[in-house]
Amino acid sequence: MSEEVHVQIRRAHPADYQAIIDIFNDAVRVGIATDESHPVTVADRQSWFDQFDNRHPLWVITVDGQVGGWCALEPFYPHPAYRESAEIAIYIRQQSHRKGLGRALLTYTDQQVRSHRYFKTVVAYIYEHNQPSQGLFTSCGYERWGHLPAISYINGEYRELEIFGKNYPTV
Repeated sequence: MSEEVHVQIRRAHPADYQAIIDIFNDAVRVGIATDESHPVTVADRQSWFDQFDNRHPLWVITVDGQVGGWCALEPFYPHPAYRESAEIAIYIRQQSHRKGLGRALLTYTDQQVRSHRYFKTVVAYIYEHNQPSQGLFTSCGYERWGHLPAISYINGEYRELEIFGKNYPTV
């Protein structure tokens, strides 16, 4: 007999912040998905947490009550001309990779953007060597919009950055 797993996506609460940072720091340690070269703390990221609101939400996906991943819709660029664009970031706990949590978060985000008309455009920046994330975004309707060669320098190496994007219908 198989056990039923309860998965839920909801807005992040301050009580989730440590789990969000732990998941992010897992990616820092692996060195595949972030710009950081050293782990961060909740205090380091407090202003980042403070930016989220109803228009730019931060969601978590829980599995049996435990945070397994998160998704952020952040402002794309601070100029008002870009207010209808957002940058998306998705991080999944290492031991939960390849279990459908990233797809669930991306599908949920897509539904939220469509139903609430949050944005016209959503952009993802994904490092070239992060093939699993590129595959996920492509399979969910994102297109490769650009390539930035040797754009960042992390842990002694230059990294390439791929830009993926999706346009949504206007009202």
